[in-house]
Amino acid sequence: MNSELQTPNSELKNEIRNLVAKIIKLSPEKVDPNANLFTDLGVDSLLGVEIFAQLDKKYQVDIPEAELQSIKTLNDLTAMVEQYRLFNK
Repeated sequence: MNSELQTPNSELKNEIRNLVAKIIKLSPEKVDPNANLFTDLGVDSLLGVEIFAQLDKKYQVDIPEAELQSIKTLNDLTAMVEQYRLFNK
């Protein structure tokens, strides 16, 4: 992942945190930005697909499948959305 993307936009991160929390049925406060989405927060492949579909719908980002595999945390996810939003403008 690109090192310049390590500090995601906090407003965007809060929006994505809320979206993820809603999908995985947790309060946003329980979604630690550094927690592993899969091993710590219980995101499975179906929830992952739902998260990425909602992100694509809301932010018009189509993150390549190869890039998706590098996303482990909310911070990674936010940075990737931010990168592809800028790329798609």
